[in-house]
Amino acid sequence: MTTLINPAPLSPRGKVMVLLNVLGLIIIWGIGIYAFFVFTDPIPTHFDAAGRVTTYGSKTTFLIVSAAFSISPACFILLTKYRFTLINKYPYLVNLPAFFLNIKNLSPERRSFWTNQYFELMLMLGALLSFYMVALTAMIFQGTTAGSLFSWFTTFSIIFPLAILIPFFIVMQNLSQKIKNEAEVE
Repeated sequence: MTTLINPAPLSPRGKVMVLLNVLGLIIIWGIGIYAFFVFTDPIPTHFDAAGRVTTYGSKTTFLIVSAAFSISPACFILLTKYRFTLINKYPYLVNLPAFFLNIKNLSPERRSFWTNQYFELMLMLGALLSFYMVALTAMIFQGTTAGSLFSWFTTFSIIFPLAILIPFFIVMQNLSQKIKNEAEVE
């Protein structure tokens, strides 16, 4: 099998994004473990849209929430770590049409450059989602402490993902256009 993309290290910006994802994981678990040891059963485990407690349950809920919120950042970190293996061995799993349509027209160095650009953008999305989940975890902790969530919790939990996903797709489209332009020149 021929190597489509030669491995290249992440840029300093990409390394910072990896660290931000790791920091997000640490904070999520820090809040979850702290809550597990601070609270006594039963604790509020469900709130209605207005932020009022509707159900009580076990403090292990914080550990479950931490595990669930850790999935996304961990996936972003792992995908980036194995990005070249993923693209070279299983290219059909990476759905980047503009990338694969134009990659053969670029030099091997530029292929690596653009691969890193795509995955650094993914890491940036991962970092934003990590800190979104940190904010949710902190608000749930505060809601458990106070006995009610902030009135704007539901709005925040819906609007923030849209506020980061829409610009992400625009930037991803611009990145695809740049690689297409470069491929047409070479």
